[in-house]
Amino acid sequence: MADDPANQKQFAEDVAALAAAGSGDHLGDIGGDYKMPSVDEVWKLIEQMEGISDEEKANLKENLYNPQEGTAEDFMRRYAQPGPVHSSWDYTIFFAMIAVIVLVFALFGYKLYKSLMEKELKRQEKQKTKQAKKSKKTN
Repeated sequence: MADDPANQKQFAEDVAALAAAGSGDHLGDIGGDYKMPSVDEVWKLIEQMEGISDEEKANLKENLYNPQEGTAEDFMRRYAQPGPVHSSWDYTIFFAMIAVIVLVFALFGYKLYKSLMEKELKRQEKQKTKQAKKSKKTN
């Protein structure tokens, strides 16, 4: 909508028309003296909405005029999701898995280090044997 000049123009015209009308159709005062709209005012706004089916309007009307019984605490108790409760057993399993993973990495690291060191030793031994053969030839 922000990139569409036709919609921007229509929006500006609608805002200007509402400001010029100065009717009391708005629900709050821009000056900060906001008052909660009555149920009837909200229902009038819902009736004016386009794109809402009659079934949805009937459902909204039922919820507006016959709110569910109970307090906010009841609502929160009923629908709030409690946080996960972890026992010490959960933490023990978690740390055991971490320890196993660390041990596997340590094992592979050790094996890699060991094989690299063996290769280095073999290379050094080869060099020594080559030098020994060279020195025998020169003697």
